[in-house]
Amino acid sequence: MRQIIELAKETAGKYGGANVFETAENAGVKVWFRKLGSLKGFYLYENGVRYIVINEELDESMKTVVCAHELGHDQLHRELSGGKIRETTLFLENSKTEREANLFAASLLISDNDILSELEDESSLDVLAARLGYPREIIAYKLKALNLEGFEFNISDIKHDFLKE
Repeated sequence: MRQIIELAKETAGKYGGANVFETAENAGVKVWFRKLGSLKGFYLYENGVRYIVINEELDESMKTVVCAHELGHDQLHRELSGGKIRETTLFLENSKTEREANLFAASLLISDNDILSELEDESSLDVLAARLGYPREIIAYKLKALNLEGFEFNISDIKHDFLKE
């Protein structure tokens, strides 16, 4: 788990852009926005070209989370994607790869300082999510990452497949 957090920090340091979409592009991943119905997004590695495809109908916050999550699949699981990775097949709710991509996304999107400063005033996941502008599940993954650094946040009942809803 620590390696995933470190990889997210390295990715931000090496490819960091003004936003996660630019970071992905700087890392060599093409980011496309398309109508995908109920699918929020997917990662595709085909013929040596890497793509993140995001549902254009999502709000900006969710587009950001989906991009960071799919960039996590690119950085962590590229070898698994012989074709389109669909949330309904390979990346299931209790899938290790899905949890890893969520941890990568949380570590990439939220700095330790940002969440720790918010925690001074509030500890509710819902309030933290509203203040930071991300789903509560991403906040929970960030808190789990901080627990690896010695913090002791009590986090339970978080859905790993929240991007499927």
